Parts: sequence; C-alpha cells; structure tokens
Amino acid sequence: MGARMLTNVKHAVGRYIANAVLPNGLYCFNYHRIGEASLTEYDPNVFSCDEANFSEHMEYIKQHFTIITLDDISIILNGKIRDKRYALITFDDGYIDNYTKAFPILLENKISATFFLATNFMNNAEIPWWDRIAYLVRHAQVDEIKLNNWPDSITLSKEDVPTSIRKVLDVVKINNGSTIEEILIELEQKLQIPDSKLMDQEPLFMTWDMAREMSAAGMEFGSQTCSHRIMSHLRIEEQDYEAKTSKELIEKELNTSIKAFAYPVGGKDSFTPETVKIIKKYYQISFSFISGINTSKNLDEFCIERISVDSNCNATQLSHKLLKLLLRKVHKSVWK
Repeated sequence: MGARMLTNVKHAVGRYIANAVLPNGLYCFNYHRIGEASLTEYDPNVFSCDEANFSEHMEYIKQHFTIITLDDISIILNGKIRDKRYALITFDDGYIDNYTKAFPILLENKISATFFLATNFMNNAEIPWWDRIAYLVRHAQVDEIKLNNWPDSITLSKEDVPTSIRKVLDVVKINNGSTIEEILIELEQKLQIPDSKLMDQEPLFMTWDMAREMSAAGMEFGSQTCSHRIMSHLRIEEQDYEAKTSKELIEKELNTSIKAFAYPVGGKDSFTPETVKIIKKYYQISFSFISGINTSKNLDEFCIERISVDSNCNATQLSHKLLKLLLRKVHKSVWK
C-alpha cells in the first residue's frame, strides 16, 4: 500500500470515528478570513482556510450536523441542547473576503452564517490594530524587539514571519498597562520602520452595502464592539460604550435587531465578570473564543464556546480537531 493511499485510509478511518462518537450538543464553528494567507501584507494567522477547504467544510457540516441560526439558539439552550448535533457557523471581524469568498459558498449550500462586526472597520474606515502590528513586524529593520513593559525580548525571523507576528501579538494581548495606541507608536520606533504609512492595498473590510445584501439573503449579524479592543483592557465606561454604540450602529445600518455579541480576542482573560454584566444589558447571548463543544444543559449563554477553524485544514482534519476537543472534554470531566 502506497504512502498516499495509507494516508487516505487513515483520514477516512479518523473521520468515521469522529462522526461516530461525537456527542449531541452545540458546535459553533468560528472563521475569520477566507483566502490565501501567503498573499497578505498583514496578519496571515487570521486566515481560517481557502475557498476550496471552506466549501468542503460546509458540505461536511451539512452532512453530519443540524445547522441552526441565532434564532434557534434560545430554543436549544432551553433544555434541548442534547437533542441533536447542532452547528452554528460564525465569522469574526467582518473582513471583505467574508463577502467576496465565503458568502457565495454559503448561498450555494443554503447555509445561514452569523457575522460579528467591529464597526470601526466597516467601509474600510481603519486598519485593525493586529493587522497594523503584523505589517510593522513584517517590515521590521531589526532582528529583535522588546517594548518597555515586556518581560522578555522576542527574536524576529525573516524565514518564518507568521510565527514572529504571532509571538508579538501574543504578548500584546496580555494586559501590561499600555494601550494599543501606545504599543503601535513604540513598535514603529523600535522596529525602525522606514515609512510608517501602511501600504495602500485592496480594502480589507466589507462595506455596509455588502452587509445589507448579505442580511437580505438570510445572513445574520452580531457585534464585536467598535474598535475590537480587548474588553478586559478597557475601563468600565469604555466597555459600555463599545458594546452599546456598536449595537446601535449595526441596527441602524442593517435595519434589524442585534441580539448576539462576540468578545474581541475572546480568551478567558479577555473579558471579566464586569464585562459580562455590561453585555447582558444590551444582548441576549454572547460568544467567547474559548475552544470547546457545548453540551451542558446548564450552559452559560454569555460564554458560549466556539471551535476555531484555522491552519487551512480540510474537512477530515476538521473532524480530527473535533475528536481532540471531545477527548480533552472527557479527560477534564474524569479528573475533576
């Protein structure tokens, strides 16, 4: 048996096992960008997969899950979460390729997805802080960087730019007392960027007209704040402003009611109990970026876990990821 055939058999067996043992519950598949990560001047790590793999994912999810919309969530959370294997498709940030590449595939498969928008970026009003940082790291004139509040320096590799970008962003996401604006200024200085003006490229984010077209076609929308700054890094008044203002603007532009929120960055340290209190004032549910399968009948509807789709995985690899999440969940419950 050739190596390629053996690999195909292993993938098929792994996919079969995953589909056979995955429990009923709510699976929230989360995407960011769709396209070729190698072609961007900005952060390649926010690319979930290319169009071919996204299309394959949708076919796989249609085959093995009951796909739902935000309107179904309240019913499912009301004691029915274990009735079926449910899938919710979500997108964060509102990149333009969500419209140009993902939207046609969703229509072709008759799937409604939920898009969480950071309103400051709509109509390409501004480039987000993580993409600005990625651009600066990509064009760095030094081999090492350490900002004032960082505990250690980071080595920058020209041979592996995506990893260098990820390392810098991982440190930035830790609240070290500096604002994003202060970090950007310091990075520009210490990376010795010859021209701090970002390249004039194709628009990064969708327009309100695109979002209106998607909404009319059955896509749903939620908020991911105005600026996509990490909520736990902000004062209470700033968090309230971000949650309230973004909701009001999306509702005005799309002429629809917004009930769902996704925490920017979304890890366990990116929002606090105070953040949740604010979100409860304006929204019915909210989503984290904590990785997991939602199976508990006592699920916290303001910390719904999601499954990050990344690394340009194919459908078989996605099924393996689900199996690993299940094994981790079982392991945690056994050792509680």
